[in-house]
Amino acid sequence: MITAEQIRDTGLIQDSAKSWALDTYKGRSNLDYINSNLPILGTSTKVEKGESKGYVTNVVYLQPHDKVATTTLCAWAKTNKCFDDCLEDSGHLGMTTGERAKSRRTILFLLDADRFYSLLRRDIDKEHKKHGDKLAIRLNGTSDIDFSGFINSMPHIRFYDYSKGIRRLSHPKVSKDRKFPYDITFSGSAVSDRTMKYTAQAIRNGYKTAIAFNTAHAKGEYRIPSELADFDETDLRFLDGAVVGALKAKGTSKAFRESQNNVPSFFFNERTYKDLQNLIAIGG
Repeated sequence: MITAEQIRDTGLIQDSAKSWALDTYKGRSNLDYINSNLPILGTSTKVEKGESKGYVTNVVYLQPHDKVATTTLCAWAKTNKCFDDCLEDSGHLGMTTGERAKSRRTILFLLDADRFYSLLRRDIDKEHKKHGDKLAIRLNGTSDIDFSGFINSMPHIRFYDYSKGIRRLSHPKVSKDRKFPYDITFSGSAVSDRTMKYTAQAIRNGYKTAIAFNTAHAKGEYRIPSELADFDETDLRFLDGAVVGALKAKGTSKAFRESQNNVPSFFFNERTYKDLQNLIAIGG
């Protein structure tokens, strides 16, 4: 069990996370909450859409980047400058039930990894008994961690992820002797010439690639090209081939999105998507 002394002495979590962990919520110690046997796996509206196709998806949601950890949990966050636009909201650690759960999981992962993985294995085994091969597990819901060791320990489970690290696709560490291959989708970015080249390289090399666009298809907004697959429909990327898929911007106003069209961002727009097509064509 993680102790208060361990929380105070560790260099693995931010001071704000230490304060939260040593605080109370509705009369209950947050440290007791962190040490509880509550599930590690979670879900979301998007992954639940996969049930229409017969699959049940569970996801591990941690606090992204360095929101709790002193060392980033998203290895390519700075390169892609995606932490400001992350799908994770910017609320305080204990603002909502979801935020509290992410903080709990992250502190447990950082300070008591053996227990974190034990609870995660328990959750996956429980879900697999109920759903069998129709179960899919995404370990990086809001992180970009190399979980290959754990994945190799459960060769009968279907795992999939998104990653901004192209080397994770080109140099996989996961065993090939699995019932299901570990399916990774490259997450493209338009924030710089460097990330644009990585995105073009991924597409040219036949890696499944997701591109987020700075549009919600509101009236008068840029329409995502029809040749791209719709990655908003479900999260079942392991059913796709080597396709390029699009994601729409969510949770922002049209005015805000318009203000971002001339600001470097991992979101693509009409201009940067044309630039990407040129890079793909010329092999840049």
